[in-house]
Amino acid sequence: MSWIKVFAHDLRCGLLRRRYLLAPALVILECFYIGDWAVALGMKPYLGDLILYMFRGKEVFGSGISDAADLPLPWFLIMGGILLLNLDYMLYDLTNAGQQVIVRSRSRFGWFLSKCLWNLLSTALCFGIMILTAVLVTLYYGGELALTNHPGLSSLLFGPYVEGEIVVTVRQTLAAGLLTPLTTMAALSMLQMTLCLFMKPVFSFLICQIQLVLALFWKSPLCLGEGAMAMRSSWVATDSFGPQYAGVSTYAALVFAAAVLVLCVIAGTVKFRHTDILGLEE
Repeated sequence: MSWIKVFAHDLRCGLLRRRYLLAPALVILECFYIGDWAVALGMKPYLGDLILYMFRGKEVFGSGISDAADLPLPWFLIMGGILLLNLDYMLYDLTNAGQQVIVRSRSRFGWFLSKCLWNLLSTALCFGIMILTAVLVTLYYGGELALTNHPGLSSLLFGPYVEGEIVVTVRQTLAAGLLTPLTTMAALSMLQMTLCLFMKPVFSFLICQIQLVLALFWKSPLCLGEGAMAMRSSWVATDSFGPQYAGVSTYAALVFAAAVLVLCVIAGTVKFRHTDILGLEE
């Protein structure tokens, strides 16, 4: 059985699942919230406004902002929702047709690599559905499909410590609002799938959730989850109000997330070659 057939099996069984219909629910309220605010202020939202608000995140706990104790529940819903949607497929397939596929293909490496590519495509599919939801909501409000933000919404998008009105360019929106959040999601999802080879899925899910919680208390590009927070970008957060408010490099967070993704693929491949697949449980 060729690797292409193994991959086609994962595309058919792993991506054509009804659960992806839940992806719009992860962001729909956030999109309508920022759209309503824009209309109330006499503006029409840009697509960039909705994207940046979805991945707005939160300032570091203890930074001195009055509302810093509020949990960014919408951000947690988006990040945790993607992890939950991707949690069970590898083990589910392994305990069903997966063992037969491994025997027929005679390659554990090829089987696991196919699962890694499925994981990336699954995350990209969820992300694409969320962006499509933002596009539809923008059109609903008569806004523009511009990958920039409305300066009049700066304080709403980026919190109370921004200085004046901020214009995020198209390049910055692509990096901080699209590429880095997508890479961060992919890295977390790959980490979760790899950890499932070492422990039960519920523990791997909780460890990834801890990574998200850690990002709320620690501002560093080496903190997985930081890259999915537009509010933490150095393009937005400056040190005008003190060094504790300065943002981190979006590109550094992107590189770190990509490195974690690659390391998880390598570690998972090595582990799976020596794993007793008959002993794995769902």
